[in-house]
Amino acid sequence: MKKRIQIAALVLTAGLAVAQQKTTSRLLHTGDQWVEEITGTLPAARVVKVRAYAGAIRVQGNEQSVITYVARKHVQSASEKMALRALQRMQVQTLNANGMALINGLGWSEGPGMMELEIHIPFQTTLVRLQTSAGPITAIHIAGKVEAHTGGDVIALDQIGSDVVATTGGGDIEIGKIGGEIRVETGGGNIRIGTGEAMKLQTSAGSIRVNKCNGQIMATTGGGAIELNEVTGMVQVETAGGSIHLGPMRGGVHAETGSGPIVVDLAAHRETFTASRLETSDGDIIVYIPDDLGVTIQAAVEKTNGQGISSEFPGIRVTPRNNSKWGPRNAHAEGSVNGGGPLLIVHTSTGTIAFRRRNTPK
Repeated sequence: MKKRIQIAALVLTAGLAVAQQKTTSRLLHTGDQWVEEITGTLPAARVVKVRAYAGAIRVQGNEQSVITYVARKHVQSASEKMALRALQRMQVQTLNANGMALINGLGWSEGPGMMELEIHIPFQTTLVRLQTSAGPITAIHIAGKVEAHTGGDVIALDQIGSDVVATTGGGDIEIGKIGGEIRVETGGGNIRIGTGEAMKLQTSAGSIRVNKCNGQIMATTGGGAIELNEVTGMVQVETAGGSIHLGPMRGGVHAETGSGPIVVDLAAHRETFTASRLETSDGDIIVYIPDDLGVTIQAAVEKTNGQGISSEFPGIRVTPRNNSKWGPRNAHAEGSVNGGGPLLIVHTSTGTIAFRRRNTPK
């Protein structure tokens, strides 16, 4: 008897959830382009999941109490009959239960069509998960965490109050203002970050640019430039080939490039700076050091046609290893800046190294 009551309660709950889901549809076409537009409403939920077999996903948070969505199914067909048949192979499945709302765009993998999903949710939604096998993803103005995954296209996230996780098989990742940590990865594309907390950024081929990171950051690229404008925590960056521009940096720095120049603006104080290393196989390195930062320097140039190492600090002693007038030579430098402090190792195989005061015009 108790089991029957539980089953009846589940059926009633499911029935109420379905009853609250209202949908309307209309068919539009221009020439051989056909679009079926389905509009629906769901009750609000703590967690919102959106899936699309192929097509774009756009989610925006608003000051509203329900979830609204528009699914646009696109096909190309010479006749309405054939178009309707193709459109029927693409379905929108929705579910709302146990604090979770699901909007699932189903389709035929070998079909000619695609489906776009545009969704408006309450701003205070706790978690949003977005996934499409192929297509761009956009999410904006959401208080909770956002996870976005696409098999290949652009991901754009902005005004997210908590953490973000984003992966794409190939395409740029554009991140605006984020209130939590950022973890993104692309199989091939550029990464652009506005502001956020601790970050882990990776691209197989493309440039990385960060405006501000309130925490530590790890950034790697298989080939491309790296530019970090302001970081409060530890920095670890690596590129197989490309320039590295860092600063102002308020913590320790580990930076390495297979080929390209490195420019680092150290703005750290004695309490925040830690042992650091800068290295390039082929390129010049410039380090700007403030007057209130104590650093112990070890620097080396393996091959240079000039002096190799220059310094605006008298505590750094430069010693050429080969005094020959002809051909390349190497150089070494070591010493203390502003009384010494954590060790900073600077190395280039081919190029020059310069240590400059931070107030010197760049």
